[in-house]
This record gives sequence, structure tokens and C-alpha cells, in this order.
Amino acid sequence: MNSSFPLLKLPILVFNTVVSNLNVFELVSLAVCSKRLRFQCKHFRNTAVLKKQIEKFHVEFSTVCRIRIKFYPSLTSELAFQVEKLKEERTKCKNIFEDVYISKVWSPRVNQIAHHEWYPLDEPFVSEYSQSVYYSNCAIPAVSSMVSFLSDLFSVPPTSLCLNFDLFKKEEIDQIMTLYCDRQTADPIKQFEMRDAKKEKEETNTELVISIIARQNATTELKLMFKPSSDFQFDFNSLCKTPEFLEFEYSYWINWEQAINMNSKFILYFLRSNFSNSDFKSLVEKWKSGWTPKWKRIMIESCETLDIDSYIIDPIIDIPMTNSACRSFIEQNDTIHAFKFEMKISFAAGEIIKNGYLISRPDKSIATVAVERNRIGWFIIQPDEPDAKFVASAHERTFYL
Repeated sequence: MNSSFPLLKLPILVFNTVVSNLNVFELVSLAVCSKRLRFQCKHFRNTAVLKKQIEKFHVEFSTVCRIRIKFYPSLTSELAFQVEKLKEERTKCKNIFEDVYISKVWSPRVNQIAHHEWYPLDEPFVSEYSQSVYYSNCAIPAVSSMVSFLSDLFSVPPTSLCLNFDLFKKEEIDQIMTLYCDRQTADPIKQFEMRDAKKEKEETNTELVISIIARQNATTELKLMFKPSSDFQFDFNSLCKTPEFLEFEYSYWINWEQAINMNSKFILYFLRSNFSNSDFKSLVEKWKSGWTPKWKRIMIESCETLDIDSYIIDPIIDIPMTNSACRSFIEQNDTIHAFKFEMKISFAAGEIIKNGYLISRPDKSIATVAVERNRIGWFIIQPDEPDAKFVASAHERTFYL
């Protein structure tokens, strides 16, 4: 008796009903079986509703290359592939694309992980389906083939790229940048992260670093997580795109004027900086005098203790500060321009205590200046809408000080 199920003989509506009951890993497994199944799975996925389920499509080139797709919020799932060098005989694996192989024992590792990458102990949790794929010759073409397959299946291009640049040759980096950061592409990468794995005594190839930063075209987030030399320089106003978020894991090479005048639409993070208490104080004074930056929020990790109480010369009143506090409360007390608060934000990893002030100026602009762990300083320009809630931010770096 034949126990196989005639899936391809089903009417398309019935086929779609069957496929709708599969998890994301099962859908991929079905799609690699044949070109016809791949086409029908793609047809099922190619709707506006299902496209919106994809929050992030991440590609990472590192010691082990990785691909991750986050399906959220309507699907609380993540799909993760590690692209590894083939160490066993090809006969023990199945060839699915050119130089891309999967194990004949093809079942995922399933874990419950936190949806938020910064806070791995906090809810909500999602189901992660992970598995390895293999290559025999070169990682970059294998990753590209797998990315192309997933992009075609889910009708979404990659949105995020991480490059551990010192693990690759210059011509390999050029190949990666051509594939994912071509400025003419209709769907530019939204997030770009640049890392290095060099030892402390090894020098960074400055020319290569500058060429990568200049060539990337992230629109949402640019994270520079490498450690350059102290004399490294780059003009960030020359970027081809203005990202909403800019983060520097090592920012000691950036001077204060360059930092506060940086062109970012939203948030700047400066970790491990050489900025001082007097620098942060000058920012408060500059804003109070009428200056408005291009960004909305800035976080600095100062090289010394931040004494924000010494910044405030206006009369002060204490207020209970919560995320629901509104500007209407501040405007009701128009003779006071400094409101002192303490805020506690709880995460599974611990508690962050913010001490700070809401400060106002004659044009009714309101900003928050706050400090965490003595050395993490925040300056946030609050929204102008009459009923707007005050914004508060946090960064995982606070937990490591």
C-alpha cells in the first residue's frame, strides 16, 4: 500500500489550507523538495498579510555565517540557519543548490528565545527553529544562494547585514558589499553592523574600514562595533544615507563637536567615549540657549562621573516620573523650568535607575537629561504634541558598568 500523500494533486485552495498549518521550518523543508513545490509555497506566501509577518531578515558574515528571519507579531517564530563548512562525505548530505547541502536527517532544533535581542531574559518569547546548511568550497556563494532562496520564497529581501570584516579578504568584502549594499538597489539594507575579531595588538586596516562605511547604505540603523585606532577619522555627514540610529561601541576617536553635530534622524549611542562631565554639561547649556540638534536622543558613556545636579541653575521641583507623564503637566507649571525625578525601569536582567531632570525653555521645548550608573548620560528631546507622553530609553550597556 502506498502511504505517500498526493500533495501536488490537491486543488490550490486545499493546498494552501494544508500549508497554512505548517510552521516556517516545515514550509522551507517542503519548498526545497522540488521547483514545483517551491513555486506553490511561494504562491501561498506571496500575499500582503503574510509579507507583513516578517519583521527582520538578517544575514551575517562571520566565523560562522548565519541567516535569521524574524516572523513577528502575527507569527511568533524565528528561522535560523548556520552556514558551515562541510566536514563529512557529500553522499551523507543532500545537495539543494549549487554547493549548498543539508543533512539527510533534516529536523530543526527548537528553542524558546526572547523576541528582544537586547534583553534575552524578557518576554515576549518566540519559537526558534534552527538548523545547519553546508558548503564545500566557499561560504559567500553558499550564503548568497540560501538568501536568494529564502528571499524568493518569502517575497522579502534581506533587511539587515552584519559583516565581521577582518575575517575576509578585500575581494570577498567587495563581493559581499556588491550583493547587499549596492546603492542602486530598490530595497536597500535597513540595518548594517560592522564588527571585527582582531586581537588587541593587530592594527585595523583604516582604508578598508573607511571604504566599507562609505559604501554601506543603511537607512534605519548603522552600528560600528569595531575598535579603531585612536587617530581614526571619518566624516559621517558624507554618508549616502542618513540612518535613524547610529551606534559606536568604541567612540573614543570621536570628538565632542563631531558627536553633537552628527546627522542622525533619531538616536545616537556613544559607548566607551572620552567625553567628560563638562562636555555633557555644555550640551545642556547649548540646548537651553536655543540650539536644536538634528537628532532626538543621545546616549554617552562618559570617561568620568556625570554630575548633572551641577548643570541646573533654575528653581527645581520634584515630580513622580513615569513613562506616562505628559508635557501638559510641565506646561501647567510654566514658572518652573527644571523638574527633578527618579525613574526605575525593570528588566529580567536587572533594574535601571535613572536620576535626572525634565528641563524646558521659553519656546516650550522640553528635554530630559538623565544619568545611570554615574557614567551613562542621556539627553532626550521630548515630542512637541500637547498630549505626548514623555520618552524614556535604555541600553544594555548600563548592565555592564
